[in-house]
Amino acid sequence: MRFKVKERSTDRAFREYILKRDEYTCQRCQRTYRQNDCGGLQVSHFWSRRHENTRFDPANCILLCFGCHMLWGHGDERQAYIDFMKKRLGEEGFELLAARAHEYKKRDDRLDELGIKNLMLELENKRLKADKKFWISLTAGGNNY
Repeated sequence: MRFKVKERSTDRAFREYILKRDEYTCQRCQRTYRQNDCGGLQVSHFWSRRHENTRFDPANCILLCFGCHMLWGHGDERQAYIDFMKKRLGEEGFELLAARAHEYKKRDDRLDELGIKNLMLELENKRLKADKKFWISLTAGGNNY
């Protein structure tokens, strides 16, 4: 019997992080959605959200469109999802993720909220560094815009 895991405010914040990290693109079919029209995208948790220890673990989650999520997350192509995750994380990373998923973690919404805010800041800093590198390369190349 399946049961639905209740969505929390931290789930919504984490979804925003994954949307930005994966650039509004399904990681299976590579279809890209517009930022203001991304309702067809879902955060797929390799280890389900009921595993509290990996619920907000970026290594555990990718963006999938509804159709791809039904195939990989809930359908006949689970092995393809396993293969994808092993390639993405490496064998050791995949095994470590499985170990984390099966470790007990007490729910702590405040700590999870802080962790998600930190992930968002890291992502923003990464983007700013990439932008800075881009503009430096333009000026170093003699292009004075």
